[in-house]
Amino acid sequence: MSHRAGMGLLERRYRAVLRLLPASYRAEREEEMVAAFMEMSGEVPDEVSPRPRWGEIASVLALSLRVRLGGPGATPGQVARGEAVRLVALLGLGTLAAFATAGLIRLAGYGAELSVAGAPESAERLSFISDLAASVLSILAFVTIMRGHVRAAKAAALLGLVPTLACSVLPLVLDGPGRFAPLQDIANLAFVLLPPLALLIGFHGDVAPRRRSWALALAPVAAGAALTGLTTLLIAADATEPLWYFLWLDHGAAIPVWAAASLVMPARRRSPSWALALSATGLALLATRLPLLNALPGALWPTVAVQCALLGTLAVATGGAGVRALARSTRTPAPPAPVRP
Repeated sequence: MSHRAGMGLLERRYRAVLRLLPASYRAEREEEMVAAFMEMSGEVPDEVSPRPRWGEIASVLALSLRVRLGGPGATPGQVARGEAVRLVALLGLGTLAAFATAGLIRLAGYGAELSVAGAPESAERLSFISDLAASVLSILAFVTIMRGHVRAAKAAALLGLVPTLACSVLPLVLDGPGRFAPLQDIANLAFVLLPPLALLIGFHGDVAPRRRSWALALAPVAAGAALTGLTTLLIAADATEPLWYFLWLDHGAAIPVWAAASLVMPARRRSPSWALALSATGLALLATRLPLLNALPGALWPTVAVQCALLGTLAVATGGAGVRALARSTRTPAPPAPVRP
């Protein structure tokens, strides 16, 4: 009779839980982990239908995520995948920080006018304060992660999502769905949610964050200020009608920067992580532009079509290059990642 045939019910269930782990990791550690779990559980008869504890299942899930995103024992492909998720977090948070800076500068220019801030204790005033808080926290999240402070960055990112989600959900509850363009709203919300999610799962405890320079940490602030200055100049030029170039000043401002990075960075970096991250961020940008094809006047349609074609073409190309490079990665374990104390 084989060893597995003689296993008890609890051991079989522990082994079933461990299937959540990557096969390469499980091949090396499964027996050791099962022995540890069984030792902690003690002798439990099959008649009571023993099961792994929820805390044990959660710990295996967390370990599986860390390994798949470049933790100790990960393969080179898994390391590259983890780097890609962290790059998505940095690129996305940087973009949100630039837009937040531009928004804060515009709000500062408006001052405390009731037409902007709303009357005291009104819904408009609450929305105004929420926008301010979300913008400040968005900038703080990017600066702190760039300086290597993971916990502070995660806290700022999560707190920044509270007013964002509230402003998205409350009007829907109060005014009904007829007021919204569902695809556009969902795409914009996903664009805001993606970077904090990548931050939470990508910067886990087995990854030592890099401490980057203040110049890089504050680059989105400078970009947001430049974007506001350019917008102000265009408005001062008496452009009374929505012209095509205004479509390059909201989310569109990120498109040429992203396109340049998509052409340069994958060629300079051997790891597929840059290609995968740029593909993911490009697809997120594309999702915010596609609904505009049916929402804008016909005179502006060609500009949006060009943006969508550029985003789609480069995102697919960089994603394909990244997937092919990932497939070529060897399956031998990578050197253990440095563990943050």
